[in-house]
Amino acid sequence: MTRFVFFQAHPDDLEVNCAHLLHYLAAHSEKHDVRIVSVTKGEFGLPGARYDRYKGDFLAGIRTKELFNAAALHGIQPSSIDFLGYVDGFVEFNERFVNHIVRYLQDHRPDVIIAPEALHTWYYHMDHVNTGRAVFYALYHHLVDFSPRLYFYTSLNPNSFLKVPKEQVGLTDQLIACHKTQWWLMKWMRYIVKPMEMVSGLTARGWRYAEPYRRVFYAKHSREKNRAGLLVRVFTHFFSGLPYFQAKYPQDILEKMRREKAVSE
Repeated sequence: MTRFVFFQAHPDDLEVNCAHLLHYLAAHSEKHDVRIVSVTKGEFGLPGARYDRYKGDFLAGIRTKELFNAAALHGIQPSSIDFLGYVDGFVEFNERFVNHIVRYLQDHRPDVIIAPEALHTWYYHMDHVNTGRAVFYALYHHLVDFSPRLYFYTSLNPNSFLKVPKEQVGLTDQLIACHKTQWWLMKWMRYIVKPMEMVSGLTARGWRYAEPYRRVFYAKHSREKNRAGLLVRVFTHFFSGLPYFQAKYPQDILEKMRREKAVSE
């Protein structure tokens, strides 16, 4: 049985990026074991100060249920979903986070890891980027004693594609509908992801739709395959500078959560 681990920074990230791969693997559960790892619970995932009273544990509870409901459409049970306990908007690439990722990987020993693009991404939210960086760093520096395959999603430089069956074209919309608190964002994300799937399908083999991924190489003899072209690097620089990705969160709520967590530890 092939073991897959899907990393996401927030509870809804996989719905628009890995919906069809998750669905395929779950439908063949006799051959594949799937685990989902959510680094945060999306505690601050509502726009504007008018929603501040809902942010924190209350919103985290709702978004956890939304994730469970979406996973159920694939046939994935809550027992296959793990949360790492970090705060939405404040996932840092540091030794503590890398060591946490290493411990998780050592415990579950996946054959294949799917994670957010760490460098050449069109969605430059630092929670996403730092999640991908931590996973890549752990593998690149051989901090685990096995060698899983690594794929990134939300990549500007994909090299692997999964054909989207015609009868599953509407799957992403069904999954998005489970995340009612995120409709303010998801309703626009659909119009980004669908054209990308169309372009990926044409790029791959002339398919109508395809899910794009980047196979990442971390062995010394194959690292040159990770190099991106000039155009990809230019677009990476552009997306990384968009104001949208400079997230702002209510600091009083954050400080309260940090104090409570420090006391509990």
